[in-house]
Amino acid sequence: MSDFNTARKNMIHNQLMTNNITEDYILKAFEVIPREIFLPYEKKAKAYLDEDIEISPDRYLMEPRLIANIIKLSNINKDSIVLDLACSNGYSSAVLSKITKKVYAIDNKKKLIEEANQNIKRLNIRNIEFFNKNPAKGIKKKIDVIFIFGGVEVIPDILFNSLKSNGGLLITVLYDNNKTGKIHIAKKIKGKLSKRNYISAQTPILKDFKKNKKEFIF
Repeated sequence: MSDFNTARKNMIHNQLMTNNITEDYILKAFEVIPREIFLPYEKKAKAYLDEDIEISPDRYLMEPRLIANIIKLSNINKDSIVLDLACSNGYSSAVLSKITKKVYAIDNKKKLIEEANQNIKRLNIRNIEFFNKNPAKGIKKKIDVIFIFGGVEVIPDILFNSLKSNGGLLITVLYDNNKTGKIHIAKKIKGKLSKRNYISAQTPILKDFKKNKKEFIF
């Protein structure tokens, strides 16, 4: 366990702080959530590498630096109510729980949701609520920030209905037609959406958010 603690501290210093992630509230969240418990035994040794790690088919533990950059750009705080889509077995939700007031998290993989509930129970986290449903359909609640910690080619229009009308954000890694990914933010202001791309990013594209889904639009 001490080896994992050392690896976690090294990850924070070498992957986050050296890449301009210096906000105490973000660093603290990464410090107190052990990535290794969200991985199967045979992959635990990879927990703190700067790479995406496959947890199950079409679900990955995103590299720490990219998660941190997405969180930094979201400007969430202790009063934020957030939604974590395609949450897998709960790592990103657990990190968010240490920064925000409430986390709703959705995944359509029942086994992963069961694991997620076990993981947060083990960590004594009480401000996350998991749902086993289609992440592309969102949730009927008003949300400050919607996170998709994975690559997307399209964003379902229905997701924007969950954003608060003045200042609600959706943030993810959006790929264009040239397969170039960038952190993308859609912000709702007075009911209208303003969209902007930020830094380049690469992470596996989630099948639920691929372009061939007819009900999806950019």
